[in-house]
Amino acid sequence: MKSIVCTTLGEPNLLEVKEVSLPSLGDDDVLVKVQAAGVNFPDALLVQGKYQIVIDPPFTPGNEVCGLIEDVGSNVNIPVGTKVIGLPPVGGFAEYVAVNKNLIIPVNDDFDSLAGASLPINYGTAYYALKRRAEASNGESLLVLGASGGIGTASIQLAKIMGLKTLCAVGSDEKEDYVKSLGADEIIRYDREPLKETVKELTNGLGVDIVMDPVGGDVSEQALRATAFNGRHLVIGFANGEIPKISLNLTLVKGVSIVGVWWGRWTNTSPKETAQDFSELVSFINDNKLKIVPNNVYKLEETPVALENFLNRKNIGKTVINI
Repeated sequence: MKSIVCTTLGEPNLLEVKEVSLPSLGDDDVLVKVQAAGVNFPDALLVQGKYQIVIDPPFTPGNEVCGLIEDVGSNVNIPVGTKVIGLPPVGGFAEYVAVNKNLIIPVNDDFDSLAGASLPINYGTAYYALKRRAEASNGESLLVLGASGGIGTASIQLAKIMGLKTLCAVGSDEKEDYVKSLGADEIIRYDREPLKETVKELTNGLGVDIVMDPVGGDVSEQALRATAFNGRHLVIGFANGEIPKISLNLTLVKGVSIVGVWWGRWTNTSPKETAQDFSELVSFINDNKLKIVPNNVYKLEETPVALENFLNRKNIGKTVINI
């Protein structure tokens, strides 16, 4: 089978397309014939050795897929041919991947594979952040930093379902047009206007209830200063490349909570809640409340380009590999 292999930690252009053996199955595993694989910013960090978890080469990156079960281990009673969304720890950028039975979600045969590969990490993270970490309520306001990225666009769409007003921060005309197409309520151009002052103006001086922050850097403190009393600042990641140093007195005088969001670890510690959230996300799609259309679709051989675009902050919307 064809697989993207990281043989040396470094820039994505060092990745190689190789013919490798099919992965071996444990008793609790399923073999998934991958139809599509989601691509995320942590994948670009992983192949450089810059993610929270460092894996020694060789390995195949990619940890969200959608496809068909080709084979099963002895402890698995899911029929061969079942369509599933899978969350392998690694190995997703390949024609086949082995996934533990507890890390798959069966879906209908007609479930769109590109949507399925887009769902777990971006939408799972955004939903967990809004529902469980922020405890968002209908009518609250949400500031989305990096609104045109994968987490940002998922946040906009889920916020609409949850009844939140969205203020979406972007840095170009193209990104502005894209988030408007997703239903953004307000646009903030932080390449043209000050973030804090603009947020205050758009909220009649009150500030926003929730901040979705996958960006980091200088804008994090600006966003924190633009929160309402008892606001929640959700820390998702640091796409800017800089981890901000926040003046903690801001949390005191504003009553603001800075809330860390590590969805991957939470899924391991709270499997029942994770399953409930995924059931709700899948139902949003089946009920036509949520429509996921990836904006960037690459071939397997183009995976290095997809990852480089994350590092260059060129990606707009969700990125998938169509296998």
